[in-house]
Amino acid sequence: MDRRSSIKTLLLLSAGTALLPSCLQEEKKASVTVKNFKISGNEEDIISAVSDTIIPQGKTPGAKDVGAYQFALMMMDDCYSPEDQQKFMKGLKEFDDFSKKKINQSFAKATPAKREEVLKSIESKKDIPENAAFFYNNMKRLTLEAFTQSKYYLTQVHVYQLVPGKFYGCVPVKKAS
Repeated sequence: MDRRSSIKTLLLLSAGTALLPSCLQEEKKASVTVKNFKISGNEEDIISAVSDTIIPQGKTPGAKDVGAYQFALMMMDDCYSPEDQQKFMKGLKEFDDFSKKKINQSFAKATPAKREEVLKSIESKKDIPENAAFFYNNMKRLTLEAFTQSKYYLTQVHVYQLVPGKFYGCVPVKKAS
């Protein structure tokens, strides 16, 4: 074996090893782990986009910034029945199919204006698949719940006061009034 042929063989092997992972095209993995149903990274992107469209980021953090979609997935995983979890996942697929029909692209890859267009058409309740409506209504409710219970909201927007007014601990009742 001469040196040139061994270098060519080595080069071909290393090029093949470098290109092999790109040929496999594995589905994107989700950053959130759920126990009772399976979610892919693409589905997580759609859920994140829905929550971000419901409460977008502006001068204040949006739903995505406070982790509302993660809360929604956790609640769906822990608190909903297996039937509702299946309906939610079917609704997610139907929701994205509806988006593809309405704006000719996936909801996660659409611009904010196009996303709002899809949500407005769902809000109008015309020709919406039942599972897609179930998915959207639950996402909307869970997103609002997550945002209004977030640390940001309770410390910056609606400041929680543990004890309203003044508290006098060791004062006789007659002197406190």
